Amino acid sequence: MFESHRITTKYCSHKCNQKHYKLRKRLEKKQDAETNVLTTQNIKPKVKAIDLAFIKDKEFLSVKEVALLFSCNKKTVYRMIENKTLNAVNLNHRLTKIRRTDIEGIFNNTKPTPIKYDKLEIGNCYSISEIKEKYKVSDNGLRAIAKRNNISKTYIERFAYYPKKEIDTLFSL
Repeated sequence: MFESHRITTKYCSHKCNQKHYKLRKRLEKKQDAETNVLTTQNIKPKVKAIDLAFIKDKEFLSVKEVALLFSCNKKTVYRMIENKTLNAVNLNHRLTKIRRTDIEGIFNNTKPTPIKYDKLEIGNCYSISEIKEKYKVSDNGLRAIAKRNNISKTYIERFAYYPKKEIDTLFSL
């Protein structure tokens, strides 16, 4: 049996003191965690309904407001602006505004799917050099126009071919 020599001594050795200290700290952490769970059950939403109603009434929105509306990060909105998915006007160094109709236009504009051809034959296609001669277009210009208008191309051996029908209708405008 342990009998202390002083009033302040609680444990028989330093080892017993360490064990009880660790146990006491473990119980304190557990109790703190339980109280945190009880207090954080009243979670507040990041976006208040009033803020969303205010945003929905505005004609021009900031990047932060668009991010709240889409419930995404501001960087995503800036990336959409950079990719020309979203039209925006930079009025000042830190003042970028986006028109509400442009935001709604994102959902209205759907890209047309390119026409899939099962097999393109060389007789029904132009090579890049033929298109360059016929329509006086550069290589990069042709590739950009074809990509913009979703014109499919096929590779036969090592040459790229575009369908005559689509190229003729595109350049006849």
